[in-house]
Amino acid sequence: MPSKKRTKPAKTKPIDYIPSFKQAQPPRHTLCPDDPDLLRLRDAAKNEREAIDLYLEAALRTPMADLFLDVAEDEMHHYVELMRLISSLDPVQAAVLKEENLGTLTLARVQPPDKWKAPPMWVSEAEDVAVTPPAEKDLPTIHYLTKSLAGELEATNKYQIYMAQAEHDEVRALFCHIMNEEKEHIAEFTAALYRLTNEPLPGEGEED
Repeated sequence: MPSKKRTKPAKTKPIDYIPSFKQAQPPRHTLCPDDPDLLRLRDAAKNEREAIDLYLEAALRTPMADLFLDVAEDEMHHYVELMRLISSLDPVQAAVLKEENLGTLTLARVQPPDKWKAPPMWVSEAEDVAVTPPAEKDLPTIHYLTKSLAGELEATNKYQIYMAQAEHDEVRALFCHIMNEEKEHIAEFTAALYRLTNEPLPGEGEED
């Protein structure tokens, strides 16, 4: 009986992550932002969110509410300032913040002058407003959202570092794709927190 001719298995193509990335993300001016300052800014933003979470709980559960709310307000302003600088260096983060109706947390990218000085974006003391503590029933949700947001900020930093260290284009493309999806989560968790924490947002006119 003649033996059957064995067919060769079809060659498998290497996985290409770039098309899926382009499909998952709308076009951005810079698809894979890698400014080293972004790592520091996200780490600082994570610390501010964790501090806000702690101080809001302390305001509800200790007799020193005024003190904790006053300090929480400062940290809320710090988070706004940090997110604005992040968005100025990271067009992807700026775009997904705007998709979550958080355009006031973005800042147009500007070229610094030869002699650097701080841009006029800081919230002045005259604009301070009293912070209303959240409902106590919302504290567990705020804790989970804060922990989740902190994790996403850490993950975004990790993938940016991995992207810079990767030696193969397809590996860099995958890390970039995951990094930018984490930025969507940062925007989503921030928007959810703002709905619960009564945080003062800068006026829409301050966006540009």
